[in-house]
Amino acid sequence: MKPIAYISTDIQFTRLQEIDYKRGLVFLQLYDIPYADLSAYAGILITNFVEETFLLDHKNILEDYLNDGGVIFSQAENFLPWLPGCENWKRSPISLRDREIRLTEPVHPMFYGIDPYDLNHKKGVRGFFSRGYFEAPEHSEVIVEDQDGKAIIYIDRKTTDGTIVAGAGTDLYRFGIEENSSRVLSTQMLNWIRQEYEANKEEQK
Repeated sequence: MKPIAYISTDIQFTRLQEIDYKRGLVFLQLYDIPYADLSAYAGILITNFVEETFLLDHKNILEDYLNDGGVIFSQAENFLPWLPGCENWKRSPISLRDREIRLTEPVHPMFYGIDPYDLNHKKGVRGFFSRGYFEAPEHSEVIVEDQDGKAIIYIDRKTTDGTIVAGAGTDLYRFGIEENSSRVLSTQMLNWIRQEYEANKEEQK
């Protein structure tokens, strides 16, 4: 199984656990990107705990990976243009307690079997999923939005020869930690990234 890189600064609560390694994740320190062979990874997860000025300085490395058919899933609240085609993150004017997270139809495979209530609430409290949104590119596929139709997660297969998934500050991989339907989110997310990578590589043949 080809690994998926989990990119972050090295702080305690972003470090991977044994179960993450068993799922095929590999921790890649943000500042090691210039020295890493990204072609070794079926996908790249970028957390919200990154130095965006560093990513901007090395955006060509990410673009090269994408144009080789790679898959990047960013969970960052971007304020600099380091991710191709992605505009800066915007904070939603809707209060966290009133904002509703909605899965678009047809439901994307990453969210199969997940009750939207479990995305909107943690221990009965609302507002943990995302605080903001992106103005998604016209050619993108929006898979999660709020009640105003603002994109919280979108997929872009046109800007590069790979696949970009932009999540507006949503730590999707670590979200499903409660005993509810969202528990499957992390594994379904990784499975989809691998399938998308294989589809991209097949298309490039």
